[in-house]
This record gives sequence, C-alpha cells and structure tokens, in this order.
Amino acid sequence: MKAKKFKFIVLLSLSLGIWAGCKSVNPIVTSTNPDIIGSWEGCDGRVVTFYTNENGEIEGSYSKLGGLGRYKFTLDEVGFHLSQQNRGTYVGQVKWRSTLGKETWKDETIIVEGNVLKTSSSDDCSKELTRVEHL
Repeated sequence: MKAKKFKFIVLLSLSLGIWAGCKSVNPIVTSTNPDIIGSWEGCDGRVVTFYTNENGEIEGSYSKLGGLGRYKFTLDEVGFHLSQQNRGTYVGQVKWRSTLGKETWKDETIIVEGNVLKTSSSDDCSKELTRVEHL
C-alpha cells in the first residue's frame, strides 16, 4: 500500500511540476470589451482618444499625431463623430485632410473586437488600431 501512495505522490509531483513549468511568463491580455471609449494607437504612432462629449455623443480626438502632422492635423483636434449602432459597432464620420490642410468628412464604420479597433474609411495607419488605454 505504501508503494502505491509513493507512486501516486511522485506522479502528482511530476504532473504539477510539468504544469507549473508550462505556465506563461508573459500572460496574454485579452479583452472582449467592445467599448470604444479610451485611447487607440495606429501603425505610425498616432493615438486617437474616444470619449463621450457633454451632449452624450462619441468623439475621437488626436492625442498623438504620428504621421498626421504632415496633413496639418493638430493635437486634440476632433477627427471622429460617432454613435453606437450596436454592441461593438459604431457609425459616423471621420475627418480627412489633404496635404494642403483642406478638410472633408467621410462616412465611417468602426468595429471594436477586444483590443483591436477596425475602421472602414480611414487611411492605412488607422485601418486597425490597438487599445492603449481604457478610460
């Protein structure tokens, strides 16, 4: 009987040792939160911060310009006007500027999937943004 207990303890110890050895040192952060409110970064270093304004509308302003400086965008400039269509989906408009600074607004649809925000009408560095901060 003692031999069976000993084998069990040895097997249990080995199993726990293997399990503990397989744990990730850097855990992967995942989120299923479809909320757009917070800051999101594009591939060129631009950061858009989405918030609810005093009228209850969702706006996005640029807290870092990245490559948008060449189009004469400025810090804290509002570049998005949105409303929530359903869970994780937002519709509205995004501001575009020419290299001369002339602005136009285009229709925009945004899908938030966890820590990734995908846009329909933005330029290449805003097609997919990564969550930097959740407010």
